Amino acid sequence: MVKAVFFDLFETLITERENGRTIEFGTPDSVSPGPSLGISEELFEREWVARRPGRMNGYFEDYFMVLKDICDTLNIDVDDEILHSLNKKRVSTKLLLYRQIEPNVLKLLEELKRRDIQIGLISNCSPEEVHGLFNSALVNYIDELVLSCQVKCSKPHKEIYTLACDRLKVEPSESIFIGDGGANELVGATNAGIKAYRATWFINRGTKADEFQQIAEPLHVVDLI
Repeated sequence: MVKAVFFDLFETLITERENGRTIEFGTPDSVSPGPSLGISEELFEREWVARRPGRMNGYFEDYFMVLKDICDTLNIDVDDEILHSLNKKRVSTKLLLYRQIEPNVLKLLEELKRRDIQIGLISNCSPEEVHGLFNSALVNYIDELVLSCQVKCSKPHKEIYTLACDRLKVEPSESIFIGDGGANELVGATNAGIKAYRATWFINRGTKADEFQQIAEPLHVVDLI
């Protein structure tokens, strides 16, 4: 019997993609802050990716501190006002994601609550990415927020899934995990003893067939329980 459903956040409950393009700094589809720092987009991307573990696990307090660290490492002299401006822009961009939650996602969460199924969120995120979460419609349904930047552990490590189960007081075998598959999260959930499914409703590209059952619409999750 399923007692809890754990969800990924990005590309599962909310999406960062619009018209097939990613709305995010530091990716090929977006306007890179590299030129504002006096470096190429390619160099910024390399430094950005290198700091992913620190960003996800709460080492960096905010986006400003990530930019500051990049500048210090590369010995670049950039006025803090520019960094603060970039930080403000990134926070504003992320806030928008929580104002356009798909109605079917909310209907799914409503149905799970109606059935007394506990809902948990397990997200790899940096602090500025979840400012909008706490004032969004999502928090009305989620019983536990397990955010990597707060718990200092990220997917696909077993510890974050175990922590989520402990917080909801459920066994892994009594739970399922729904996510788009980023960060190898489905394998991580499986290794923690949680049945995992791939959410494809926000994916704007082909998804390779693998051992994980694909869920094409949010409300189809109800069929799993």
